[in-house]
This record gives sequence, structure tokens and C-alpha cells, in this order.
Amino acid sequence: MTLWLDGEAIVAQRGEPAAVALIADGRLALARSPKFHRPRGPACLAGACDGCLARVDDVPNVMTCRVPAAEGLRIETQNVVGSRETDLLRAADWFFPDGMNHHELLTSVPGMQRVVQGVARQVAGVGRLPAPDPQAARSARRREADVLVVGAGAAGMAAALALARRARHVEVVDDDLAPGGSAGVLARLGEPGWARLLSAFEEQVAQGAVNLRSRTMAAGVYGDDVLIASDAAAEPLEVVTARTLVLAPGCHDGALAFEGNDLPGVMSARAGCRLLAHGVAPGNRVVLVGEGDPGPFGAALAGADGIVVTRVVGLPVRVAGRARVKGVVIATAEGERELACDALLLETSPSPAYAIAIQAGAEVARTKAGFAVRTGAGGRVRDGVFALGEACGTKLDVAAMTRAAAALAEIA
Repeated sequence: MTLWLDGEAIVAQRGEPAAVALIADGRLALARSPKFHRPRGPACLAGACDGCLARVDDVPNVMTCRVPAAEGLRIETQNVVGSRETDLLRAADWFFPDGMNHHELLTSVPGMQRVVQGVARQVAGVGRLPAPDPQAARSARRREADVLVVGAGAAGMAAALALARRARHVEVVDDDLAPGGSAGVLARLGEPGWARLLSAFEEQVAQGAVNLRSRTMAAGVYGDDVLIASDAAAEPLEVVTARTLVLAPGCHDGALAFEGNDLPGVMSARAGCRLLAHGVAPGNRVVLVGEGDPGPFGAALAGADGIVVTRVVGLPVRVAGRARVKGVVIATAEGERELACDALLLETSPSPAYAIAIQAGAEVARTKAGFAVRTGAGGRVRDGVFALGEACGTKLDVAAMTRAAAALAEIA
């Protein structure tokens, strides 16, 4: 089918993430940074960065990695003066090489503050308001549930299966287009353990033992209530009180600080695998950087057919390029090493996604990768609330996730 980017036709596969379709067509720089208008590309493809923000069917600031490609979908670059390739406001980067605080720019000059603030709003904007009219108010309802699982990744699927086997009525909400999360990516790349878990979960969904709602977010936990918001405008907002609440939000890709780390083409190894799972190569010359032995995503990339991946043990120092990555300098044990590439994939420790667990009353403990959720026996946070998976620092491993889910189901 065909979607449209700034008036140009893009051939896509129906249902795949729109961002993936654009990358497959060579459109990697999808967005601009708000202040300096530097080119941005997807870094995670998991709804956790701003590299794929665009205006979609007149709605601004949409993460295109969370929008399924559909016939006639209209995507427009936002926050530019000129075009997606040539943004005239990119000159701000040249005028202010040492940075700019636009809140204080020329504010001491009499009569200039209002003018400068008007310019600053244009320079530091993130798109125009929706057109032509504001969205209508959505209906809302309150209801109860037996089991509500937040997240359909590895831990969420394992928990849903374990609880469904005990004849519990299980609902799963997930903001992605399809279930599986990182486990689903590895399953589609041929990892047999994850493939069995994903297949078992999809079978239970097909049989009605588990009710899955994709493109649906648990937006917050308030006491015993969970606010549920679906991406479908026709769906009502819900406040759900669950007898058993299971939080499995997963993790975020770790970030590294180095010169040029915001260039299009710099992404996580997990994001590179997400592209491969849709049949799209992250680049023609791919460099994978990690500090130790390859993890599951690095191993999947190294073993993928059709692409050549150079893996280097070390840390990036800087990357070259303006509109996208053209090369990288890596600090290794033997010294600095310079490599040409058009995609730099970072294999870092994942950072636990702890926010919603804190809202539910959980405590966290600092780890090397971030703040992991602390739980009691069986993943217990408090009466009726449980957490498990990568949010708790559990390694992305089938056996570990399955054991944690079985212990949770026993206690819950």
C-alpha cells in the first residue's frame, strides 16, 4: 500500500510501523531537534525517543514507530522552515556554537523581549496544533477486572500465561502494534525459546483465555485504580480496579554520552533488531559497539543473513557526519579505532522502566543500569500489586522470566 511523506508516495507493507516503512525507503532523518533543528532519526523504535516524531493526518507530535502503515496515511515533517532535508532554522546551530538559552536571549534590550520571544517560540516549537478542530471529548467509564497485566513483552506474556492456567480472567494492555516486545523481536529473528513463548501467548489470545488490547496504554496508577487509554478514538477512557495488577513495563535502551550521539543512524542494538524483524537492514555498513560479550540483540545482529556487522569491544568517542552517521571513532583496549559506517548500533545495559511501578507504591534500588524495582516474594509490591521482568532488573532470559511468572501466579 501507499502512504505519503511530505507529499511524496512511499510504498509500505500494511500494518508495519510507519517509521520502519520510511527508513526502508531511505528516509532516516524523520525529525528535527526543537532548539537547534539538528536532524533526528529513530534511536529506539519503541516509543521512547523523539527521533520519529511527525505530524500524522494533521495530528502533531505522533511517534511514527507506534503508527501502523495504512493506505493514504499522511505524514508531514514538523518544526521546519523549508523542507525536511533543508531546514533554514538549522542556522541557529551555526549562530550559537556554544549553546543558547532562548529564555534569556536579548531580554535586557528594551522593547526586544516580545520580538525575541516570538522568534524563540518558532525556533523551539514542536509543531502546530491539530487541524482543523480540537478532538471531541471522549467518553469514560469505571470497571473492575480480575487480572490486569501492563505490558505484553517477555515478562507480561509469561505472567499472563501462568495466571490463565490457573483459570484467572486475564487482560493485557500494551502500547505496541503487536505483542511480544523485545521477546517478539528475537522470536521473529529465529530464537526458538522466545518463539515458543510468543506462540503460546498468541494461542491463548486466539482461544479467548487472555484478552489482549494492543495500542493501549496504562497511563497511570492512582491508589488501586489504573487509567487506561486506547489509541482508538472510539474507545472510552477507563479507570480499572483489578483484583491482581501485574506491572511488566520492561526497560529503556541505555544511552551513552559521546560526540554526535544524536545523529540519525545512531540507535540501540535492540532497535536494529526491530528493523531486521521487519526485513529492513539498519544500514549497509553497520558497526556494533559493546563493552563485553554480545547480548541477545548483538548476537542476533551478528548472525543475521544479508548484512555485514563489524562488532567492536569498546566505547564510542565521536561520530562523523551531518545528516547521518558516516563514521565512528571507538576507544578500545588497544587504543582508538576509526571505522566508516552508516549505522552505529549501541549494545548497552538496559535501563529499567520503573515509573509506573513507583506510582503503584514500589520502591526502587539503584543499579549500574538505572533504578530497578524492588519486590518481595513472587514479585509482590503490595497487596494485589506485582512487578516482574526487566523493570526489576531480571535478565532477558526465557527460563528466568518463566520462573518469575510461575512464582507470581502461585502467590497471586
